[in-house]
Amino acid sequence: MTSRTPGRPPDEFLEYRLVRLAGRLERRFASALAPTGLSPRQFSVLAVLTESPGVTSADLARVVLTTPQSMGPLLDQMEARGLVERTAGRGRGRAAPIRVTDTGAALLREAARLVDVLDDSTRRRLGERDHRELNRLLAILAEHVGDD
Repeated sequence: MTSRTPGRPPDEFLEYRLVRLAGRLERRFASALAPTGLSPRQFSVLAVLTESPGVTSADLARVVLTTPQSMGPLLDQMEARGLVERTAGRGRGRAAPIRVTDTGAALLREAARLVDVLDDSTRRRLGERDHRELNRLLAILAEHVGDD
């Protein structure tokens, strides 16, 4: 275990640096998505639903880092825009299957192109090898941190 000295600069703490970077990256991601009108979370919902059809609302909430209570209103907004639809009657305690509409799929394709441009920019800055390595290390860190 490394001892921490009181006068140490904050950027020497990995978690501090990651939290600050995450905020900056989220703003950059949101800015890239702005032409689509999607928020980063809405983009995530469309991407997860596309990759994992039949996922429950509760599981979807966990994957996109929101609460089950917040997922309902988020899906309501997306349904009002015609991006998703719930294919069965909704009721307390009953799972309503959610699917991406054709409109949602088209918007996701457009958004994915914008995100690809963003990712390509990062890949160019880091180089292919470092980009792959950073992605690998972040996956390990994400597994280590879990859902705490």
